[in-house]
Amino acid sequence: MDLDQLEPSDKIIEQFGRQILVPGINEEGQLNLANRKVCIIGLGALGSIASQYLVRSGIGEIYLFDPDIIQESNLHRQINYNLKDIGKLKAKVSEKKLQEINDISKIHSFDKTFESYSQKNFHNSFDLILDCTDSHYNKIFSSKFSKKNQCLFVSISINSTEGIYFSQNYKKDASLCFECLFPKTDQDHRCLNSAMIGPVSGMIASLACTKIIFALASNSLELENEINLIDLLTSDINKLQLSKKICPH
Repeated sequence: MDLDQLEPSDKIIEQFGRQILVPGINEEGQLNLANRKVCIIGLGALGSIASQYLVRSGIGEIYLFDPDIIQESNLHRQINYNLKDIGKLKAKVSEKKLQEINDISKIHSFDKTFESYSQKNFHNSFDLILDCTDSHYNKIFSSKFSKKNQCLFVSISINSTEGIYFSQNYKKDASLCFECLFPKTDQDHRCLNSAMIGPVSGMIASLACTKIIFALASNSLELENEINLIDLLTSDINKLQLSKKICPH
């Protein structure tokens, strides 16, 4: 049957039938995903891979934020781009390519920082914010924004063969923000010149997206408060127990 002739709910089931078979997703979960609104901050190595998986999962609306342009050095790990895209805006190129994946997800792109966007849209009702930037300052800001607006928050980072996954369910409690665990310093830590191998980006982004998809498919938007330290070279994953104390921020 032609997908254009199907009702919206039937079209979702037709396009995502294999995912619907996964325990914990089912038809209801897939329809939940189609009604979720997600924000991805940063469209570099982590953000470009995460954007692909989240669009292909059938999330209803995805907002993309990145003010940077594509450089040749990005191509070995940032999968939304190719040689013809060099010099173009990451946000605009990503929007165009992601919108061609399915006719369920609506993609909105912004070639600006999330902080500048939020100055006029401070109460945007995202279900989840995923921070994929390499900026310590940005992660503190997006964490606090998520907490104030009571939405789920995930931050992922990579360096060489290592990655960090951090999540907080700000819909349920006043648990620790990013700054509680990684306090502000005089310098904004970034990984612009760090060693990097492409598959590490894929592994960390895949871990995050798997957790995100299950959280957004659930009626209760369940997401565990956790931090994982991952070393892909040794295959070690260390899950840290987070304190229950109240965030002072």
